[in-house]
Amino acid sequence: DMQKTFNSYKCLMISINLSSRHFLRGDSAELQELQEALSSANHSWTQACSGLESWERRLHSALMQCQEFHETLHSLLLWLAQAENKLYAVNVGDLSTPRSVLLEHRDTLTALQEELRGRRRQVSSLQEISSQLLLEATAEDSVEAKEKVHVIGNKLQLLLRQAATDLQTLQGRLEACSTSSEMDSIGLGTIGSPLLKEEVSRQAAIIGQPATRREERRESSPHRPFFYRVLRAAFPLHLLFFVLLVLACLVPLSEEDYSCTLSNNFARSFYPMLRYTNGPPPT
Repeated sequence: DMQKTFNSYKCLMISINLSSRHFLRGDSAELQELQEALSSANHSWTQACSGLESWERRLHSALMQCQEFHETLHSLLLWLAQAENKLYAVNVGDLSTPRSVLLEHRDTLTALQEELRGRRRQVSSLQEISSQLLLEATAEDSVEAKEKVHVIGNKLQLLLRQAATDLQTLQGRLEACSTSSEMDSIGLGTIGSPLLKEEVSRQAAIIGQPATRREERRESSPHRPFFYRVLRAAFPLHLLFFVLLVLACLVPLSEEDYSCTLSNNFARSFYPMLRYTNGPPPT
């Protein structure tokens, strides 16, 4: 609070000194009084700033010599290490964990989260003290204390985030287990009543038959028209190819095939093939 008050007055003193350069020029008695008043205010302000710096140095020295401060830092570091071990000892990723163990894990994480939240105020106080008294410290013990405060603050925030994430995961696992238990109970109840089971089976068969027929029609109906359309479109082409094939078989391969006079076919095989112009030879 005192530093905040000094900072507000510091801005005011700077503004007054900057403004005085413009109107405190002259030899009149009134201006001289204002100059003397400004000089006195600047002197008092300098003394006050020196007193504040001296007071801060004494506070810093007292803080470094305070055994309770160092013990608090040490105990917080140990407690955060134990909290971290508790947090990572809870395995929320094991899918084979039963519901009862998940409930125990949830209780453990909830209690740990409350403890971590309860340490926030203490850690915030240490961070505020460090920012005011250890910000520009260069001594070895002061730097070490400042680093401890920084580690404590970061570790606390990290554990809080991890605990919240694990609790959210556990909540999802528990909801899934509850849904599975309800489905199992419904299934057991259905199996336990034979009449209900028989009725359900009969209704399922009645409902399933039309559905099956509809599925068969739906599966076969697109193929049948398409197949017929293909046959209808290809039939003229097949007929044309057949006619062309028949015509190709009827056409002779050479000009000699057009004359049947010299052909030694089956019809002429019963007649002599040689002819004598001057008569038959003597026998």
